[in-house]
Amino acid sequence: MEQTGKFSNGRAALGLLALVILAAAQLGAQLLASLPLMVGAPVWLGNVLAGVLYAALGVAGLLLLCGKGLRVTPEECRLAPVRLRPVWAASAVLMPALAAGALLCQPGHWQAGSAEDAAAVAAGAVFFFGAGTGIVEEAVFRGVLMTAVERRWNKTAAVLGPSLAFALLHVLGRELSFAGILQLLAAGTAVGVLFSLVAYESGTVWCSAAMHAVWNMVMIGGVLHIGPEPDGYALLNYVLDSASPLVTGGDFGVEASLPSIAVYLGFSALVLVRLLLMPMKLVFKIGIHSGCGFLCLWLLNSVAAFTGAYFPINAVTVLVAGFLGLPGIGVMALMEVLSM
Repeated sequence: MEQTGKFSNGRAALGLLALVILAAAQLGAQLLASLPLMVGAPVWLGNVLAGVLYAALGVAGLLLLCGKGLRVTPEECRLAPVRLRPVWAASAVLMPALAAGALLCQPGHWQAGSAEDAAAVAAGAVFFFGAGTGIVEEAVFRGVLMTAVERRWNKTAAVLGPSLAFALLHVLGRELSFAGILQLLAAGTAVGVLFSLVAYESGTVWCSAAMHAVWNMVMIGGVLHIGPEPDGYALLNYVLDSASPLVTGGDFGVEASLPSIAVYLGFSALVLVRLLLMPMKLVFKIGIHSGCGFLCLWLLNSVAAFTGAYFPINAVTVLVAGFLGLPGIGVMALMEVLSM
């Protein structure tokens, strides 16, 4: 595959095809998943198939775009490796728990939803709104688009540009007031920046995809709805007494509320701390190993009168002893014998 460096404007613009792939994968998945329903399959099965097909078609299309269009590897687009770091797995659970917990502390009352098929709602929450949407949107925005923008401009533009595009995507097709649009843009950009930073820190979109997926399952999946009005599709509603857009999220919903935005910013700060500490971790690791290596060599040299083995202490021998341990010391001893 051709070695990639800085992208031209035209090559970077090809990244926009990722948005076409997102729309096509979603539409194709829903059409294919509707076929079993025509012969009497349960709705929950259709929702499972829609989510699985959405993720499969989306990722397959994006891998093709990376290889044939942008001419970059899946690793360069952060679509590989598929891995999930414990800190972001825990964050995936904590984020919606904190946001929903803060909202449930607001005055309001519980109300049962009118959804008749609980299995269908749950399957849609987990597989379509959760896994399918989380995986494809992260692969598009934090995978392909972020790579294209970074290769054309820089990392700052790669974090901010796709994050704003992510927010704008959620404006489309909605009847929002001007204030609602501004609130959605602020919240959408904030969560986009969070997911972008996670992708940079982890080196893969799969950590942010997990966070995105669990967030969607809890906050918009339909199992629990929190808002100023009950949702007939939801299984359970918590109806807020407040009509303040800061509490309710305004026209868009609680994902744009102040508690949600606070969660986005708080976890963004956590990622930034981890990014800033990464160089310090390397320095600390080298320091610890070097200290151990120096101590080992000093102890061996202190009994050199009895063993006859003396090891010069310098940067190279200290690092070899510190990082390779006894095998490294053995190699140095062998080299010392051979040099006699």
